[in-house]
Amino acid sequence: MNEREGLFRRLSAACGGHGAPAGEPIPGGAPGTPEGDRIVQFANAFTAAGGFLLHGPVESALSDLGELLRAEGVTALFFPEDDTAAREIAEALVPFGPFSLTTGAEVRGGSGAVTAGFRAAEAAIAETGTIVETSAGGKTLLPGLIADVHVSIVRTASVVARMDEALASFTADPPRNISFLTGPSKTADIEQTLTVGAHGPKKAIALLLP
Repeated sequence: MNEREGLFRRLSAACGGHGAPAGEPIPGGAPGTPEGDRIVQFANAFTAAGGFLLHGPVESALSDLGELLRAEGVTALFFPEDDTAAREIAEALVPFGPFSLTTGAEVRGGSGAVTAGFRAAEAAIAETGTIVETSAGGKTLLPGLIADVHVSIVRTASVVARMDEALASFTADPPRNISFLTGPSKTADIEQTLTVGAHGPKKAIALLLP
């Protein structure tokens, strides 16, 4: 079985128990990697994909995060109204800019400010350095789609080893939309020239909190 077939079988098994015969392990090995190892693997994969990782506790990370955002020219911060973690961090960052708070609707409407969008992630995948954000509960995905800089708040307990483990938690009530974010937006469609930020954030930051 090649790598592509193995991935599809793992996804299929995670999304309903199909694709792998009964009694046969899902290709790629059983989950159960110690949390510390998963976090190290996620950090390495995320930074290798062009992301920037900051470690908690949040009090010590705010200054570094503010410096990163200022270096990108960010002047406005936004977050989903119902995302308490994102709200608290964005509000705490205001004096580190100074930054102003705005809304996703204002940014979507054509705000000229350089923005950072904050959102709490549902999961992170160690093997690929991918952050998982969903529309579960009516949550918006705008911070990871339209901001110039995206800041994902990742809890260490939410870091899983593989994609099938992340998807397995959504099988009972699948969300309408799922975003898999691996580093900043990149494309090389035009003359094979790499362009960063063509279809989304130019910089991806993961704030990893205990």
